[in-house]
Amino acid sequence: MPEKPSLNLVSCMEASAPASPKRVENAPAAWTHWVLPSIADVFFLVLLCILVLSPASSGLLGDADTGWHIRNGEQILATHSVPRVDSFSYTKGGEAWYAWEWLYDAGIGAIHKLSGLNGVVLFTGIVIAGTFALLFRFVLRRSGNFVVAASLTLLAAAAAQVHMLARPHVLTWLFTLLWVEILYRFNEGGRRILLWLPLLMLLWVNVHGGFILGLVLLGVCGVAQVWNHLTAPRDDDFERGSFLALVFSVCLAVTLLTPYGYKLHVHVYEYLSNGFLMNSINEFMSPNFHASGFGYFEMLILLVILGSVLGSDGITAFDLLLLLFSIHAGLYAARNIPISALLISLALGRPLSSVFSPQYCRMVQARWLSALRESVHAFSMDMMAMEERFRGHGIALIALVLCAATVLNGGRIFSVQVVDAHFSEQTFPVKAAEFIAQKGIRDHIFNPDDWSGYLIYRLYPGTKLYFDDRHDFYGEAFIKEYLKAAHSSWQWREPLEKYEVKWVLIPSDSPLASVLKESGKWSVEYDDRLAIVFYRCR
Repeated sequence: MPEKPSLNLVSCMEASAPASPKRVENAPAAWTHWVLPSIADVFFLVLLCILVLSPASSGLLGDADTGWHIRNGEQILATHSVPRVDSFSYTKGGEAWYAWEWLYDAGIGAIHKLSGLNGVVLFTGIVIAGTFALLFRFVLRRSGNFVVAASLTLLAAAAAQVHMLARPHVLTWLFTLLWVEILYRFNEGGRRILLWLPLLMLLWVNVHGGFILGLVLLGVCGVAQVWNHLTAPRDDDFERGSFLALVFSVCLAVTLLTPYGYKLHVHVYEYLSNGFLMNSINEFMSPNFHASGFGYFEMLILLVILGSVLGSDGITAFDLLLLLFSIHAGLYAARNIPISALLISLALGRPLSSVFSPQYCRMVQARWLSALRESVHAFSMDMMAMEERFRGHGIALIALVLCAATVLNGGRIFSVQVVDAHFSEQTFPVKAAEFIAQKGIRDHIFNPDDWSGYLIYRLYPGTKLYFDDRHDFYGEAFIKEYLKAAHSSWQWREPLEKYEVKWVLIPSDSPLASVLKESGKWSVEYDDRLAIVFYRCR
């Protein structure tokens, strides 16, 4: 009888002999170690070019929030003080406002003053590209498999594109990555490394409200420590747990070191616990997997299932808790997907890499599958050797210097415009804002919240708005009132009358535009088919 070639049982002893990396016959010159880019550098440079030197640069300005962050930062720099009352609106002007991202605003305001929107985009691109380059390094360190680390990094970056915007939350991505890496190193036996967390928290709490995530992740690590103690106790469990609790307490105390003290915590809690706001703001809603971009996160979830089944031996308690938390966070709110993608990649690297290990012998396998696994392992070893060899980051540093010089030169290399970051005329009312500026309209203008950040950027301080997207500041009652007009309900006149609105700037195809045209009391003063401006004529 002919031998059946399709399947064979791969013994652990046969599989345990990994394919050794290819030896380099002629070692490269020493200078190449310090100049040639590592794979992490390549990730950084490619992503930076995509974000800054391509048409995608304006995609980072796809959310109007960037505009008011810039103007608030410039105001901080001009007054040398952190704002405590609103200065952007006429409806709530002078009321108490918690500018909880004041440090980011000051930084981005300084960058804008120096290099305009090109500088804002470059800074954001560096933060995002640096985050995913570090992610690759961290996953590679824990997994020991280049293919797994590169695949998870690319997939995480693709999933994160749904919220890649020039806003302070991108710094929370970076801080979260550093925070979890520190916790992993603590779990691996290091203890003093936790002392970096209070310093990181001091920066985080003054940059973005995502600092709460740092405390949550410390809690997750604490639960994992308790789990490990109950299932596999060690002699130093009490000392390690006490030290972790001490660091948590210090980090919690550090969160009070803001211009607003404990009042910021109360404000953040009231904001995030408001069901109406969480169910009304798009980015806080659950992701719509029928929309483009969210499929990458779905692929990550499927990989979690695959890794948990096939690589369960490599999953620690901390890994498992991170995976469960990440899936919940990503499914709860679309804005959490980038954070979830980072955490999943960190936690999933080791379990997935065990599936490609030559020692893996959990099931009967086809010969081709064994050969594929061994090829992946050998390729990974070669690439890891290359990654370890090139550590100088010379080309990456030169590229950063060239990018900075280009941005400072107005985005031009000689006479060629290579960086041209701007708010798109197809998305924002650029021409209508020019009309408002020329008319000298200073207040009593009704506007939609999703255009407000751009309007503040273009018109402040000459014009103050009805409403903007600082939803935590305006609150539930005001927003419900605003929606009466914005959604053209039967009570649409009430908010316009209450605040003596004389001008209305809204999308040309909005329901309110049709209602105002038919009312007989409003005249069309400007219309470019994207935005329309009405004036109350009676």
